[in-house]
Amino acid sequence: MKSKLTRTPQKILIIRLSSLGDILLSTPLIRALRQKYPRVQLDFLIRKEYSDLLRYHPALSNIIEFDVSGGFAALVEMAGKIRKTRYDFILDIHNNLRSRFLCLGLMFISGFKTRVYRIRKNLFIRFLLVKFKINLYRKLYGRVIPVWEKYLQTARPLGIMPEDGKLEIYLPRQVEETVKKFLNTLSENNWSVVMAPGARHFTKRWPEDYFSELIKQVFLKTGRRTILVGGKDDLPTIKKIMQQLPEGIAVSTAGHFSVLETAAIIKNTWLMISNDSGLMHLGIALDIPLIAIFGSTVEELGFFPHNPRARVVENHGLYCRPCSHIGHKDCPEKHFRCMREIKPEDILSLVLSHSPSL
Repeated sequence: MKSKLTRTPQKILIIRLSSLGDILLSTPLIRALRQKYPRVQLDFLIRKEYSDLLRYHPALSNIIEFDVSGGFAALVEMAGKIRKTRYDFILDIHNNLRSRFLCLGLMFISGFKTRVYRIRKNLFIRFLLVKFKINLYRKLYGRVIPVWEKYLQTARPLGIMPEDGKLEIYLPRQVEETVKKFLNTLSENNWSVVMAPGARHFTKRWPEDYFSELIKQVFLKTGRRTILVGGKDDLPTIKKIMQQLPEGIAVSTAGHFSVLETAAIIKNTWLMISNDSGLMHLGIALDIPLIAIFGSTVEELGFFPHNPRARVVENHGLYCRPCSHIGHKDCPEKHFRCMREIKPEDILSLVLSHSPSL
């Protein structure tokens, strides 16, 4: 929906319920709105399990946590709260069934009309790319439009222009102190490389044996040890990697630290190596030099790291990429060339050429 801004907003709500990377990609929008409207009540509706990502963001007035375990009853209750708050504008940058239900009928409330603007997902163009490899992104737009910019475009009716795509994460002092204490307990020195080998879907995960070999070679060539990070879902992947390593060159923090503590670990390292995952965006937000490995997904889908200190490694020219916009539980073609043909030595060469500017 497009319309001319007829009143200065007093209350604005952003809706993005999940997930880790998408929440971080919304921070340029948060910053731009606060700069444009320094006195506005700027609230953010987010799923409870992701709320720590924005809890300490200075530009937000309120974080509204939504517990999806409450089912439809919780959804109805949240919709009622939104109606009672009477936001001038709602920016729905999630645009799914839940977010649409939460905004249902707001334009027609007697005496007060909340304007709702939703992100354009370009679903048909994405369908053509994934299913038929017909790439209209550059033909229609002249370039790839990253997700953070799409979020900002949603706020064009409020006078927001997509200029700055820097991601942000704010860490409280106690979190950083906790992590420093942990790092001080490590008996060996030079824990300066962090690797995030997990991803929700198999086709976005570089093979475990490749990560193991890379960790060995990084230690052999540079003397740098590796910290493996991830959530509880990544424990099986990281366990397989650790089983192939000699003692003392890698340690796993997966499942033991919160997302903010994981961010503090990443902040204290020299280089991050990651799959296409939420933790990759965490590294971008922390402005850490990054090597990102992309398998079944491509730049056109909008999630490439937006940072001059980041490098993307991908297998160009495969007929089957992208096979999905989010990834698959296994390779549809059964060869997994998108990841298997990116060898540990390819990543090692980037590590060895690393400088402060990568």
